[in-house]
Amino acid sequence: MGPFVASNPMTLFHRHPVAPASPSRARWARLSAVCALALATLPAQAIVGGTATNAFVQVGNGVQVSADWVFTAQHAALNPGQVFGNGLGSRVVAARFDAPGSGIFPAHDFSLMRLVSDGASFASLAVHDSVFAYGVMAPLAVTIVSAGNHPPARGFGFTTVSESLLMIDPDDSGPLGPVTVNFLISHDPVLHVQGGDSGGGLFGGHVADSSVLLGITSALITDEQFRPLGSGFVQPAAYRSWIDQTMAADLSDNQTVAWVSSVPEPATWALWALGVLTLAGLAARRQRAAPASTGAVTGL
Repeated sequence: MGPFVASNPMTLFHRHPVAPASPSRARWARLSAVCALALATLPAQAIVGGTATNAFVQVGNGVQVSADWVFTAQHAALNPGQVFGNGLGSRVVAARFDAPGSGIFPAHDFSLMRLVSDGASFASLAVHDSVFAYGVMAPLAVTIVSAGNHPPARGFGFTTVSESLLMIDPDDSGPLGPVTVNFLISHDPVLHVQGGDSGGGLFGGHVADSSVLLGITSALITDEQFRPLGSGFVQPAAYRSWIDQTMAADLSDNQTVAWVSSVPEPATWALWALGVLTLAGLAARRQRAAPASTGAVTGL
């Protein structure tokens, strides 16, 4: 597996401090800078292989899951006072909470944002309640959604995820060591995320509007020449206890996440929502004995 590239090159340098005494860290920083500059010079585009849509209104640079709460990638999270926007409008961020262990991409790349309440009604978004078993799995039909590069609204595309990763080694067994990511991986070089897509949503099934939320866009997967191989999505279910505790401790409201278990493991996937999904070539599972080795890790 190649390097992981996160989806916001403009904030990349703030997430990767360089340790001058470490040649490996310096090499990582140079690779990150080159990749960031390359992404920054590209014109804004949709999800590569995707289609523009006005649906999936919960999605901005995060996914709104309740009246005032948003899931997003930690490296793309907004600070209090900044404005979050999606298909439901724009609101000021009142508070931000970063997952324990986050702060240096790609480790635990997940954050909560609480918005200033506007009193509007909101149908809570269903969120998958458990982490998929780590390792290679039978392909699971999913829909990637992003608002970052898709004027005038959002973009979406159909693909599959076929691997669940607990950890990756961002510098190929260098001094950094493996980090926990809790990723779902789509091995798809044709339809994938790109710069500006971080914080978008990964939904169960091939759907034209919001369904059960499975993941939050975190990373573009490339080979050593930065050629796209697929995408990486953080699984909110990996942080379920922390999410529930954080929201309960914030006394500004009594909102909770609508956790659901309606998405079965891919090997037994048959029915999803209102439709029947057909899986081609169900493969036998194999569990990964060691963390994946990735090369360079930078920010989308």
